[in-house]
Amino acid sequence: MSQNLTIDDIWKLFQETNRLFQESELKAQAAQARMEHDLQETRRLLQEADAKAQARQARMEHDLQESRAETERKSQETDKKIKEVTALVGRLGGRWGEFVEGLVAPACETLFAQRGIPIHQVSP
Repeated sequence: MSQNLTIDDIWKLFQETNRLFQESELKAQAAQARMEHDLQETRRLLQEADAKAQARQARMEHDLQESRAETERKSQETDKKIKEVTALVGRLGGRWGEFVEGLVAPACETLFAQRGIPIHQVSP
């Protein structure tokens, strides 16, 4: 079964091969275009994600700075209140001493006199 090929048959085969090559080239170009588009979209999405991450980082740093400032402010308020309480306790201690002196001084003369110790003068 030998088949005789004519020039027309060969020409048709070349034409069909050429058509298939062109079709493959178009498919390859379309695939390349889709790949380029996908790559650009991926880059865009990565840039958006990066921008969001940078914005989130900036917000976190800002919040941290605000938190530190608030902590410092509260620490200063606490220091101020401690100083006020210390001053009040100091004054109270002084007043307490005066109170005790007020109770003891009048009784001293009586207590010393009962024991036979003469008192000529009393000073706080």
